[in-house]
Amino acid sequence: MIRAVGVGAGGHAKVLIDIARRNLQSQVIALTDPRKELWGTRLLGVEIIGGDDQLPLLKEQEVTYAFVGLGSIGDNRLRIRLFNLINELGFIPLNLIHPDASIASSVTLGAGVTVMAGVVISPGVGIGDNVVVYSGTVIEHDCLIEDHVHISPQATLGGGVTVRRSAYIGIAATVIQGVKIGENALVGAGAVVLDNVPSSVTVAGCPARIIKQGGTDG
Repeated sequence: MIRAVGVGAGGHAKVLIDIARRNLQSQVIALTDPRKELWGTRLLGVEIIGGDDQLPLLKEQEVTYAFVGLGSIGDNRLRIRLFNLINELGFIPLNLIHPDASIASSVTLGAGVTVMAGVVISPGVGIGDNVVVYSGTVIEHDCLIEDHVHISPQATLGGGVTVRRSAYIGIAATVIQGVKIGENALVGAGAVVLDNVPSSVTVAGCPARIIKQGGTDG
């Protein structure tokens, strides 16, 4: 049985606790969160034991795995910081894959990857570390998804799409085949991306156009 701690205790953590329980081989034994009003309470039955200063104590108690229980809304920087923290403390980042996801056998997954219900990932896809793929997303063949990318529910990526580090794909966005999404770029909800997107910009609309400079890095 894998014993894991979740770092962050919001709505995203609820989803991850549920996935862990469905997999039957993972047990979430505690959560940490900086909000003091949550300490000593429970989230789906899992105790929020305190702040991140409790993590070294859990490591001493032979809790080997950890996951980032914090989602993001267009800003991945805190998720990256927490992912780096659990690595620095010596935890193994836990992959949490919903049993109702369909992932081809040739797909490669990094560390700390979350794949939620109804996701379809086709052959030849590579997914980096600390990536979140939300419910109902379709990632077609030979896509490359780099570290710390967030893909929101119902997004569709055509074959051969590249999504660079720390980019964010909004709800129900569509990226056509072969397009490259730049590092720290933000694709708005419902956008239809027909052309390459530069780094550190926000695009929206159908077809997608740059609406501002600055993406997930502010």
